[in-house]
Amino acid sequence: MYMFLNITAVLLVHITISSLTANAFRNSADECCQAGRLQAEHNKTCTMLTHALPGDSHTNATNYCPYLSHICCLSSLRHYFCEEGLNTALRLLPCNETKLQNKDTYKICCRCCELGVQAGRHFEDCEPVPVLDEKCGEQFTNCCKKSKSLNCHAGFEMGDQGRCRDINECLLSPCPDTMKCENTPGSYQCIEGCESGYVWSLKQGECRDIDECALNKHNCTYGQRCENMPGSYRCIRERNCGTGYQVDPNTQTCMDIDECDQGIDECRQVIAIFWPGYICKNVPGTYRCLPQNCTTGEKFNAFFGRCERVQCQPGFNSSSFGKCIDINECAQKPSPCKPGERCDNTVGSYRCVQTFSCASGLEMKDLKCLDIDECSIGNHTCPAPATCKNTYGSFYCECPAGFVFKYGVCVDDDECSRSNTICPTNSFCRNTPGSYACDCTAGYKMIAERAFCDDIDECQISPDTCEQKCVNVQGSYYCLCKEGYRLNNDKRTCRDLDECSMIKSLCQYHCVNTQGSYKCICPTGFSLERGRQCQDIDECTLGTHSCRSQDACVNILGGYRCYHVTCPDGYEKAGNTRCQLSTRWCQEHINDKDLRCTIRKPVKHVYSFISLPAKMRTPIEIFRIRNSQLQSNQHAEFDLRLITAVDPYTKLSETSLENFQLKAYPPHNSHLLVVKELSAFQEIELQIEMKIYTNNALNSVSIMKILIYVSQYDLHP
Repeated sequence: MYMFLNITAVLLVHITISSLTANAFRNSADECCQAGRLQAEHNKTCTMLTHALPGDSHTNATNYCPYLSHICCLSSLRHYFCEEGLNTALRLLPCNETKLQNKDTYKICCRCCELGVQAGRHFEDCEPVPVLDEKCGEQFTNCCKKSKSLNCHAGFEMGDQGRCRDINECLLSPCPDTMKCENTPGSYQCIEGCESGYVWSLKQGECRDIDECALNKHNCTYGQRCENMPGSYRCIRERNCGTGYQVDPNTQTCMDIDECDQGIDECRQVIAIFWPGYICKNVPGTYRCLPQNCTTGEKFNAFFGRCERVQCQPGFNSSSFGKCIDINECAQKPSPCKPGERCDNTVGSYRCVQTFSCASGLEMKDLKCLDIDECSIGNHTCPAPATCKNTYGSFYCECPAGFVFKYGVCVDDDECSRSNTICPTNSFCRNTPGSYACDCTAGYKMIAERAFCDDIDECQISPDTCEQKCVNVQGSYYCLCKEGYRLNNDKRTCRDLDECSMIKSLCQYHCVNTQGSYKCICPTGFSLERGRQCQDIDECTLGTHSCRSQDACVNILGGYRCYHVTCPDGYEKAGNTRCQLSTRWCQEHINDKDLRCTIRKPVKHVYSFISLPAKMRTPIEIFRIRNSQLQSNQHAEFDLRLITAVDPYTKLSETSLENFQLKAYPPHNSHLLVVKELSAFQEIELQIEMKIYTNNALNSVSIMKILIYVSQYDLHP
């Protein structure tokens, strides 16, 4: 929580006007006017004040004092800016462009005098110009007469158009080698050199760390938080990288998680229940389960999840794709045929043919080789039940359907061993004498004779297959649980997940587990937001408090406090949180040595209230003091004191001034930080005394009362 305080701000209120006696108005005019002059001198701005006429006890009387104070303030302010404009022109410097745009009094006085200086330096007549008004003409004449003796001040030289310009002394390298030169208007200053990430502090006399985070001099990207470090900074990632990625602790970038290498994949776990033999392959953000690679002569069996050797008949070899292909024996070296014979490749074998004589099974007739029909002449060796079938140059024995001729006899043909496509998908072949049968694998049933195997929907067969959700898959099924539940080891029943114990800081305050879910609970004085966060109820803004109108309602985490500001003697209450030094009281005690108003008497007491959580990261800034209206010749000094620190119930506290640090930002500002963790549930009062110096002389003193309420509740981020 941050609280910003503008020290120069003055409360603007509506003023009701009624009658007041002439004597009261006349007697208080000087005092009211003096208040306006002081405001112009200190703040360099004018607003309507809330001062009433001293001694005014008539509630219906007209209050002229704010108007008179405002008029005197404007008059003093006009005189101040006019004098500043005249001094600028008489120093032969150009009028300040910023003030030319915003300050009319500065503008006209600077321009009128500048016109007179230019006229005098060019030996023109110094008589007033008729078109100028009386005031401007008077300033023109005075500046014209003084222009003859005007010269540039030390540190300046004459430039274009008869105006002085600053001399950059740093070009002459006036500083020692160990120090850095910095040019200033009319002079220069030597600054101690510091390492990268540090800057020299003239007030502290040492190199101070540069807060790159506060100055926005960092390269942290979206989703990263900048954290300042001595001489540098670091970027801390706050947003998640997403599923399958993790944050690199060194670069704070997202890097892929290798689920396969870390063994957190399910290729050998859940999937292996139905599809064994799969291996894990990592891809960016996730992984894939792929079947294992088989060697040449093997083929992957998806059902059993393994590589199996392909069995081929003689004359065939297995290919890299697991298929049996014919061997071309005739291409072998040396040739399997004898010299003088031609090799003819056949399916599963080969044949040698004599080139110049008839081969076996042929007979020469008229210089032609004619076929011998071994079947018709009974010159064959086919035993029953095989029948002889003649071929050119030979014969073969043909067996009945379902049998093949082997080893000189008819034997049963194992159709299952010849091809793996003889049966439909999701089935296996079972050989029978003279034929074969196709049986479906587990989880499938045969539709029509050897047509196809259809999946069995186990989820439809029995409603008690799974306790909550059943998902049918090809050849099997698996059970799922509803959100908030997890599957038990029996892979069928579900158990409730205790989200509260599983996920740390699931709720910002307190988590209560429910069947299949959970709910978050907030303490009294908080409302539940977005299901898990506890939002403090601001009773002061909503008007649900019981504070009196003269009290300040202070909202704290989980409640509120009614604080009544009691002003010290000599101060008047301005609103519910401010005490202003009474001008009238000062006048009455002007001759009292102990009570009179000196420059060291605080001009005001300002009360500020801060509510903090029970635990928070330290160091953390909780309060800022900014003096934006102070001039370049003014600076502020601050002093921090611990007034009280107490637990409302035990009346004890371990808090000391070491828990806090007041960090000054010269010349005008200061920040209050908590550097050590505060104990829960306590009320702390701090006092900051601020002294304003003009030209190193004390100008005014102000007191800020900081009341801190530390909550008793420890809310998670």
